[in-house]
Amino acid sequence: MLRWQVNFLKYSVFAFISISHSVFARAATEIFPDEYKQKIDMAVMRNAVDRTTLLATISWVAQLAQSTRDATIMAELARLEYANAEVETEKRKRIELYKICIDTANRSLAVNPDEVGALYWKAIAMGKLSEETGILNAFRMTRAMERLFLRVITLNENYDHAGGHKALGRMYYKLPSFPISFGSNEKALFHLKKAYELYPNDIIVRAFYAELLFDMGQKHEARKHAEFILATPVEKENNFRYHRFIEIARNIVKKDKFLMAR
Repeated sequence: MLRWQVNFLKYSVFAFISISHSVFARAATEIFPDEYKQKIDMAVMRNAVDRTTLLATISWVAQLAQSTRDATIMAELARLEYANAEVETEKRKRIELYKICIDTANRSLAVNPDEVGALYWKAIAMGKLSEETGILNAFRMTRAMERLFLRVITLNENYDHAGGHKALGRMYYKLPSFPISFGSNEKALFHLKKAYELYPNDIIVRAFYAELLFDMGQKHEARKHAEFILATPVEKENNFRYHRFIEIARNIVKKDKFLMAR
């Protein structure tokens, strides 16, 4: 082949790659294809049984985020990083992974302060980080988390199956009340009831709602939610995700039986 032909082909390939990359970056910025979302959803859902795929997905989305600087893609990366931290067994590494998740969410928010996914996963990771580092850190973070979750609800209360409502309901239920903190069963009830209305078949919603109702004296109603959870089939790959919520349901039924037998 003549030298000019070789050079023409070489520069043509380079130009094609450059144009394709530019078009791809713009397309990723303008729209996040459903096939990408499906791959991420699957990796997150199977985080406890297929961490290899999760890590590969993180690597792929990290490259995509770097090339596009897109806030939504960076928020999805934060979601994947949270899923990875969640299944890490070593505490020191787990803490670092939650911090990485928060940093990624902050990069997303620097591009778009209203990126719902970034707001949500930042707050969720902050909550887990506070659990890992002690009660004093937890109290320092709770107000910031509250603001983030309230913002999520304002922008999209359906995100992650009413995740903002679920998280706020749990926070208000678990935190001490004034003057120690700002816990409130009334606020918890408002948010968990709203989450239940939006997603009545969600196991996490039912578990949080049932536990609150039981402690507020609505034991019959709480047991109905608990029994619904225990009757709901859970696929093996979701055992890790739902185990503690199923345990909440079991404990409610057990306590209710004990009280009825007295």
